[in-house]
Amino acid sequence: MNNIQGGVFQQDNARPHTAVITQHALQSVDVLPWPDRSPDLSPIEYVWDIIGRQLQRHPQPALTVPVLTDQVQQAWNSIPQTDSRHPMQARLHACIQNSAGYTGY
Repeated sequence: MNNIQGGVFQQDNARPHTAVITQHALQSVDVLPWPDRSPDLSPIEYVWDIIGRQLQRHPQPALTVPVLTDQVQQAWNSIPQTDSRHPMQARLHACIQNSAGYTGY
């Protein structure tokens, strides 16, 4: 982890992130606090969902890593910026309206 000095990480307290070995590895890294069972407000999760849906609809399933890499890159490049911003605003609004409780996302 020495090559990431100066970085600040955030994790969502998922079970693998709270494992003893993970906590040990992160001892020398700044990790932002995150409440237990908090809603997932990470924009990358939404983007990965878009990519996953595009891959599921792809006419030719990837049978090799290079083909999958190419399909993911194509899906990534096809996402308009506006598509990734609006749903995050809706998530944040729902989270605020429900006092960080269940939002349906």
